[in-house]
Amino acid sequence: MGARRVPSPATSRVRFVRRRVGLALVGTVVMGVPPALGGVGDTPLPRFSDGKPAVLVLTVPGVMKRARLQTDFLCTALDSVPVDIGVEIFDADGTLMNDVQADVGAVLDVAPGRTVTVGTSATAAFLETIIIPLPSISQGSARVVATSARVRCNVMITDDALNPPVTLATLGEGVRPAPGPIPAAFPLPQFGVGRPATHSALIPGVVKRGRDQTDFLCTSLAMQNIDVGIQIFGPDGTLQNDVATGNGAVLDLAPGATVTFGTTGTAALLETQVITLTGVAQGMARVVSNSDLVACAAFVLDSALNPPASMSGLTE
Repeated sequence: MGARRVPSPATSRVRFVRRRVGLALVGTVVMGVPPALGGVGDTPLPRFSDGKPAVLVLTVPGVMKRARLQTDFLCTALDSVPVDIGVEIFDADGTLMNDVQADVGAVLDVAPGRTVTVGTSATAAFLETIIIPLPSISQGSARVVATSARVRCNVMITDDALNPPVTLATLGEGVRPAPGPIPAAFPLPQFGVGRPATHSALIPGVVKRGRDQTDFLCTSLAMQNIDVGIQIFGPDGTLQNDVATGNGAVLDLAPGATVTFGTTGTAALLETQVITLTGVAQGMARVVSNSDLVACAAFVLDSALNPPASMSGLTE
């Protein structure tokens, strides 16, 4: 299990807001669908420094700031009037790390059609409009907020040192489980405490082959503790791990917290749990939970190097 971050002296120099967060995705920007308005768990949506209230644009699991791996948010304003755009970063235990109301992670009065880039670091490959001053964050989550729902964003994990980057991978809103077993022929498991999984989501293309491995970064969007597991299936559909024995399961995941499952330990990321497996080659994975309020990002990555020589996001 990755070690918890100990706040450094630099932490106190930034106006961090430390609140427990219960994230809830209430809008999506995928495929041009406009986001819904609304708040997020017990961390209220902020106001910007000009007094304007924020609406939720996008919630993103899998955000990271770790050595040369950084996260950039590229957001375009589509309203007919200028809008404020902000990015809030949450660490692995769900703590809010920056204060948009204090202009830490905010760009005000973004003109129609303009694109702004908010980064967790300056990068060699991109021109960041603003940098959010943060200590190192292993794997956490973020939400994009704005004064209008008419904002569209892409989010990328990138190597900040080289141009072109050694590593470049896209982050989305994450895979969300639905009620029942997917595929229907595979019954849902029970977790080790006897609580049954009730929801699932399928991720095809999972790889465990030599240095090519898969990591799953899951953020709880619930207001109470939930159980989350990852089941790995080989290319012939054979289940490779037993969530009921704890192999690929995390119990009582706290609201807003992010957990990382890996098919092996990697040089680039901190895995909360490594799933014990034999060789899988290319198969599939299933996210299982006793709640639909969880979002998971999945990456196939080079496990031996930091930053990875290759890294690609997986979707449903």
